[in-house]
Amino acid sequence: MPQKKRPHGDSTRSKSSSTSRNAAVMLLQSLMRGNQQLAVQVDGQSLTLTQAIDLAEQRAKTRQPKEADGLYQQLLMQAAEWHRAKRLDDAEAVYRQVFEARPEYIDALHLLGVIYSQRGDHQTAERLIRQALRENPSADTYHNNLGKALQGLGRLEDAAASYQQTLKLNPGHVLACNNLGKIYAELGRWEDAIVSFRRAVALQPDFNEARRNLEQALKQRSQPLAEHPGSGQAPE
Repeated sequence: MPQKKRPHGDSTRSKSSSTSRNAAVMLLQSLMRGNQQLAVQVDGQSLTLTQAIDLAEQRAKTRQPKEADGLYQQLLMQAAEWHRAKRLDDAEAVYRQVFEARPEYIDALHLLGVIYSQRGDHQTAERLIRQALRENPSADTYHNNLGKALQGLGRLEDAAASYQQTLKLNPGHVLACNNLGKIYAELGRWEDAIVSFRRAVALQPDFNEARRNLEQALKQRSQPLAEHPGSGQAPE
């Protein structure tokens, strides 16, 4: 969507935001490019991804911002469907092209980070999600996914802090409750793990993974101390 006009007194924040977005674009340009000729559906017609982006930009230049925004939203919805279907390369190509064309679509940057985390490249995931958080520090889901990237890097205390920030922003974030419990379990902090898993189950009683994690944590707590693994074993 087009940039909203900012109050005069917000010029410093605007410059900082622009710098952050430029840094994010430069980061993406350092990564391998996706399929530019990917076929996408916009306004009922099949175009290549490049053609669709060009069409959106053309509409924006001819003072049709709503129409341009509609095209970008269609692309992002299609990318989200591919993402859910595990078509990560295709989803990445769309997220990336949309963000590079319109850096105000911060969620596209965040979702790129999620894709890299899913591939096991947690270092790149951390960089991308942190860039997104610079633009939207109150996005609870961004903090949760940053925690997953940090957990993948073995930085358990940092991951716990990210999950805690998620819950500070959104106390009902059930995935963050479960993720935080898994961190505590891996650290051998079984009482804290049990509290987190119980909270997740209370929020979502049919959350079977959290129920299994809670059962395992309760079993671990009941074991004699000498039988516990040295650093704790995280539930699945």
